[in-house]
Parts: sequence; C-alpha cells; structure tokens
Amino acid sequence: MNSLPSLFLNDTIDAEIEAFCASDPEFAKAKQEFYEIANQIAELVGCDLYNAFEKSLSAYWLRASDLYYLYGLGLRQEILQTIGMGG
Repeated sequence: MNSLPSLFLNDTIDAEIEAFCASDPEFAKAKQEFYEIANQIAELVGCDLYNAFEKSLSAYWLRASDLYYLYGLGLRQEILQTIGMGG
C-alpha cells in the first residue's frame, strides 16, 4: 500500500481514511458501542447538554492529540540531532 501520493494529490482522502478505519473490526465495534451509549446519555440528559459535552470533549481530545503529536515531533528532532542526522 503506497498511500503517500494520495495524501497530497487526492480529494477523496476522507473517504479513504473512513474506509481504512471501517476495515478494522475493533474500530467498528468501538464505534457502534460509542453511538449506542451516546444515544442513551442524550436521552437521559437531553440533546442540548449532550451536544455541549461532546463538543467540549472533542475540542479537548483534539488539542491533546495535537500537543502529543507536537511533543513527538520535537522528541524525534532532538533524537536525530543527538545522533548527528539533524541540522
């Protein structure tokens, strides 16, 4: 699988990622379980409160993911510089 060109030259990357994720049985099961529980919670607390919770949780997770990624980039750069491969 050579996906590198499709990352930059393909307008269907979202569909490709979605298909890739859907091909993983653990992901499909986790997604199904999440939506089942999310619907139960929304019924209990109401859609407005649940949507506010989901929006804030998503923003938190996205920012955490960004920071973990940036930390990893910095760590990799430091490792490369330490072994003399980085400039």
